[in-house]
Amino acid sequence: MARLLPIVQWAPKYERTWLRPDLIAGLTVAALVIPKSLGYAGIAQVPIQNGLYAAAAGAIIYAIFGTCKQIATGPSSALAAVAAGAVVTAGVRASSDEAVALVAAITFFTGILFLVLALLRMGWISQFLSKAVITGFLFGSAIEVVIGELSKLTGTSVEGANAWQKLFSWLQGLPELDLATLVLGVISLAIILGLRFAVPKVPGALVLVILGLLASAIFNLGELGIALVGEVPRGLPSLALPSLQFIIENIATIGAAAVGLLLIGFSQSAGDAREFASRHKYRVDINQESVAQGMANVGSGLVQGIPVSTSLSASSLNDSAGAKTPVASLTTGVLIILTLILLAPLFSFLPKGVLAAII
Repeated sequence: MARLLPIVQWAPKYERTWLRPDLIAGLTVAALVIPKSLGYAGIAQVPIQNGLYAAAAGAIIYAIFGTCKQIATGPSSALAAVAAGAVVTAGVRASSDEAVALVAAITFFTGILFLVLALLRMGWISQFLSKAVITGFLFGSAIEVVIGELSKLTGTSVEGANAWQKLFSWLQGLPELDLATLVLGVISLAIILGLRFAVPKVPGALVLVILGLLASAIFNLGELGIALVGEVPRGLPSLALPSLQFIIENIATIGAAAVGLLLIGFSQSAGDAREFASRHKYRVDINQESVAQGMANVGSGLVQGIPVSTSLSASSLNDSAGAKTPVASLTTGVLIILTLILLAPLFSFLPKGVLAAII
């Protein structure tokens, strides 16, 4: 039991002196993860609350099954970009029920592949994954994500089957940009970048979300023609297995995306777990890390979330904030759930340009 559920091993040995730094780290990471998860859901072509579903599931489930004390698991831009590619390939309308079902099915099967990897005890292959290839892929994903968000910063529309067509379409549409949206986008970028370089310990994404909501309420930004996120329902998702018929109809798209997500997620989680374990002088089990990532994705898929994996930025923040145990990750997950229950409707008035700046 202790081998399959590491929490059974470390929880009885938990020391009271660890609680305060764990709670502070969990709160700090939640301040970063919540606004980013909203944006990553938009990248994945699903409603923004589905990003919070994934963030909560990833944080809580990893804490139960993971062996790394500092890892923070949740959505990322690279994973969301792969999911978005699958939505486009399948010809599904963004943010529709079909898009949600497709992304959830991809997430679920990514988790199954992680569990198969762990069952076959293939953690050793992490030593042979090319860092240059993974870095190149992430760099390419970053370019695609940035191009995809440009239209939200200028209030223009874009068309195209790939990033370069979208960029050319965006450039052609610049004469029709919305001045109010552009001003908001520039101010948002200035705030988040300024905070990042001037006061790096301040959660710039959270500050920008709060300022965006205040500006929307005070200046009625929606009436000025600035696009808002739209309705975000309060509450928790229900558990749902992917429809067998839907899976059969989209098996090629689901399978290809799941394999790609497995390779990205495995390389990230294995490398990051080893790095933090080495830094703090303890050992991690890479096969158990695959179990943790697998269960996190299965859980995210069951609650209609998007793919999750190790987040290096969130994990680094978790570490620097003083996290001692996975209780920090549990704290992050609980805070995200409370946000869904109490604060979700507030995000309905958030300008899309603010999310684009965060992304």
